[in-house]
Amino acid sequence: MDYIDQNIFPLFLIMIGTLLILEAITSFQQKGVSKISTGNRFQGILMTGLITIGLLVYTTSNKYWDFNSLFLALIPVLLPFIMILMQRKKDEIHIKKYVPQNVMHVLERNLDDKRYSYKKDVIANEDYISSNYITMYYLDDPYQTIKIKWKDLEISGLEVEFQNFADKDFIKEVVGDLREERPPISFFKFNKISLSISGIAIYIGAMQLLGF
Repeated sequence: MDYIDQNIFPLFLIMIGTLLILEAITSFQQKGVSKISTGNRFQGILMTGLITIGLLVYTTSNKYWDFNSLFLALIPVLLPFIMILMQRKKDEIHIKKYVPQNVMHVLERNLDDKRYSYKKDVIANEDYISSNYITMYYLDDPYQTIKIKWKDLEISGLEVEFQNFADKDFIKEVVGDLREERPPISFFKFNKISLSISGIAIYIGAMQLLGF
């Protein structure tokens, strides 16, 4: 316990670096296309909450825990949990470094195959600079929409939001097609930013643990 108390910061850096490497491996295995649902969000919040509370316990182990301290410790968990409740009817696909038009082609092809009728609208995303756009797909059910956030670049990160979309198998098929039709990618080139940050974090943490 004393060792952990004395080295909490470098151990934290090493943990962050390791998590970034694991995230890079997962992203590579998924070919940069991940499906985000309520279950995924809950797992992420649970992990964040455990890490946060664990750090608070270690750093305040000699202090008395009153109601205010406990409330502050639970804020990092409570706020995202409220967001989960607000987004419980929304599924998302997060896509790294993909050609935007190819993503829309895959989505529209699947909509046509499943005989979904829709209206398409492209608008500028006013929350960002002019190169950011939103493509909306309005289905027959007025409560069902598909929103794609993308940048007008050759390769872009994209977010696809399915609001009140009951056909979960359709979303899985879109994810599968996007992964299958992506050209081959290099692990290090595809994750160079996260791997660089993880390398720096692990190096600094290890050097501090070794006393340098």
